[in-house]
Amino acid sequence: MNPVKKIGKYTQMYSQKVLKREKNVIVFGAWLGERFTDNSMQLFLEASEIKALKCVWVTKNKDVYKQIRSMGLKVVMWGSEHAVRVHKRAGYAVVSNGISDVMHEYLGGAVILDLWHGIPLKKIGFDDNIKKNYDSFSQKTKRFFKYFPFKDIYYFAPSENFRDIYKSAFRTDDKHVITLGQPRCDCFFADDDSDGVVRELNTVEKYFPSKKIILYCPTHRQEGKVEIKLDEIFNLDSLENFLQNKDYYLVVKKHFYHKDEDESEVLRKYNRIIDITKEDYDIQKLVMECKLLITDYSSIYIDYLLLNKPLLFYCYDYDNYLKNDREMYFPYEEVTPGNKAYDFEGLIENLHTFSEESVEFGRDERERLKNFFYCSKGQKRVGHEIISMIVNDKF
Repeated sequence: MNPVKKIGKYTQMYSQKVLKREKNVIVFGAWLGERFTDNSMQLFLEASEIKALKCVWVTKNKDVYKQIRSMGLKVVMWGSEHAVRVHKRAGYAVVSNGISDVMHEYLGGAVILDLWHGIPLKKIGFDDNIKKNYDSFSQKTKRFFKYFPFKDIYYFAPSENFRDIYKSAFRTDDKHVITLGQPRCDCFFADDDSDGVVRELNTVEKYFPSKKIILYCPTHRQEGKVEIKLDEIFNLDSLENFLQNKDYYLVVKKHFYHKDEDESEVLRKYNRIIDITKEDYDIQKLVMECKLLITDYSSIYIDYLLLNKPLLFYCYDYDNYLKNDREMYFPYEEVTPGNKAYDFEGLIENLHTFSEESVEFGRDERERLKNFFYCSKGQKRVGHEIISMIVNDKF
């Protein structure tokens, strides 16, 4: 952004700080305005059921716009006059990635609720070792002018074990970190959340209703700059043979940063390996549907702990990842409950011993880590807690 536009943007934000906002008007967004997903989506769906609230989703994506319209919910296109008016009225904005999920230049004086997009295993935000000099005078000054126009920005940590991490990662104070949980996991639990019972899968629409699926969800490599090539990390012939013999399908969902990688030609002859990275499937529904989750350094497994199902880690580039990509907040082996495979031979060996009845394997360790990652409120539906705080003006 050129200097003139930047000055105009911040002048606009500061001028709005003195205006009165409507506390029952909430604007929602996710993933830089491109997707309808994650924590902000789940809270949007729940909050839209409250008549006292006026909830509006903002998007740059025409398909997302049509989808939300078809659901009978309120949505505006990014940059439209309608979107500008809504942002100028909103008392709250709810985001999953940061203020760039919404048109934040029109939110001076609003409260920002940053739900984030996962419980961090890898270092995030200002703690990320890839970025430099976040605590220099110039960077602190820049942050001050960037965030001062907002009334407040709150972050939601899943347990007290993460309070100091969130304070550091987002360079905020204790007051602005709320220990609660992730709304996106609300779909794991029954409508009556008094006992936190996990939903039966037959109450959830399935993406692969006639198939038994193993879900593979690797995290990104250097924000997508390093490709994840399936034919290099798997022996595809051997994997297809295993899947055929055991009557499973491997569904691959890479990180959003890898959405432009095309594996169609590589996978053309493999009927049981399905790459859905380009598809905008709800990852929470996928983890509910799968029989086994395979991941590496992604925080998706922390969501998955709430379901108490088998888990396998495929860390084929473990040393390289820790050296060249992201540092972690905790020793990897201490917070990852499940078998580890460091090469394809180890992976296929673990898959051969896997069975649907293996849920008991590692149950105690999964339970211990579930209680480490989540406070008690975070182990059941939490969206209504946040909505109650908004309605009762607790922010």
